[in-house]
Amino acid sequence: MYKITHYSNFAPHRSGLYEAVKDLIKYERKLGIDSQLAVTEVENPSESMVDDWLKPISWEESKNSDLFILHRGIPLELEKIKKPTIAVIHGTADYLILEEVFSGAEKTGFNTHINIINNCLASVAVNEHDYEIYKLYDKENKLVMIHDNIDVERYTIEGYKFPFTGSPNILWCDSLRINKHPAHIIWAFSKILKELPNAKLNIVGLELSSILSWRNLILRSPDQHLAKNLESVQLMTIDLLPYMRGADILFNSNISGIPSRVELESLACGCSVISYNGEFSKYHPKPFDIDSIAEETIKCWNDIKDNKNIRQENRQWVINNASTEKLLIEKYLPLYNKILEKK
Repeated sequence: MYKITHYSNFAPHRSGLYEAVKDLIKYERKLGIDSQLAVTEVENPSESMVDDWLKPISWEESKNSDLFILHRGIPLELEKIKKPTIAVIHGTADYLILEEVFSGAEKTGFNTHINIINNCLASVAVNEHDYEIYKLYDKENKLVMIHDNIDVERYTIEGYKFPFTGSPNILWCDSLRINKHPAHIIWAFSKILKELPNAKLNIVGLELSSILSWRNLILRSPDQHLAKNLESVQLMTIDLLPYMRGADILFNSNISGIPSRVELESLACGCSVISYNGEFSKYHPKPFDIDSIAEETIKCWNDIKDNKNIRQENRQWVINNASTEKLLIEKYLPLYNKILEKK
C-alpha cells in the first residue's frame, strides 16, 4: 500500500476542514493505507500536538509520501519536490469571493483556488454548488465532485442529548461568515410562534468578539420580545453533539444552502434540516426572507412531529450519501489510483 500525507490546519473541534481530514485519515488507515497529517504552518510539531489518536508528522517525514493531498496549501520547499498532488477545495466560492472583494484583494482565497485547480494533477469540490462554479475555471477537466462527508460512527443518534424544553427545538450552530449567520431565524421567530407557541430557538457557536452585536440585535427589540423566544444562546464550544441530538430542527443559514459538516452531522444525529437549497432537505425558504423561513419551519415541524422514524430516516440519508468510509472506497480511492498511475 502507498503512503499519503494530508496537508491541513490543526484545529480539533474548531475547524470543519480539520475534522474532514481526520475522518479521511481514519478510514484510509482502516484500509491499510499509511495515511498521515502534516500541518501546513508547523514544520516540526511538538509532542503535545496530538488529537486523540492523530499526531501530525514533520515536513521532513512527509517527503517520503507517494501522494500529497492539499486541504490548506503546502509549504514552498515541499512544493518543489513535485510529488503527485490532489487538492481538496473546502472553501466555498461565495464566501471567498466576498472576502476577496471586501478586503480589497488583500485576501485572495478565491483566486488561489483557481491556481490550485489548474496546477494540481486533480482537485476535488465537496459540494455541487462549488463544483459548478469552480468548473468554469478548470482548464484541463481535472476537477471532480466528491460530496462533503463525515464519519457516521462519530455522529450518532444514541448518546447524551441536551435537555431542550421547546416543542419544537430549533437549533442554529455554525461558524459565523459573511454568507451565513443566525440573524434571520431570530427575526423569523415571532412569526413562527404564532403557529407554534411552544417552539424555542437555540443559538450555539457565537464568537466572543461578536457577542455585543448579537446582544443588541436580540435585546433592543421593544420589551426584549426577541429574547423571549430564545431558550439558550451559547458561545463557541468543542462539542455540538448533545445539541444536535436534542434538537428537532436545524436551520442552515448558508445563502447557497450547501450541506456543510454541520448539516451532515445534525442529520446523522437525527435532526431535520431547513435549508435554502439541497436534496437533503424538503424545506427550502427563500433566502433571507423571514416570512418564508417561518412558513417552512412550521411546515417542517407539522410533517415531522408525528413521524416516529424521522430521526433514523435523516441519519440514513447521510449513510447513503455522505459517509466518509463509503465515499473513500467509491470515489477517493479510484482518484488516488488514477493519479498514482500517472507519476
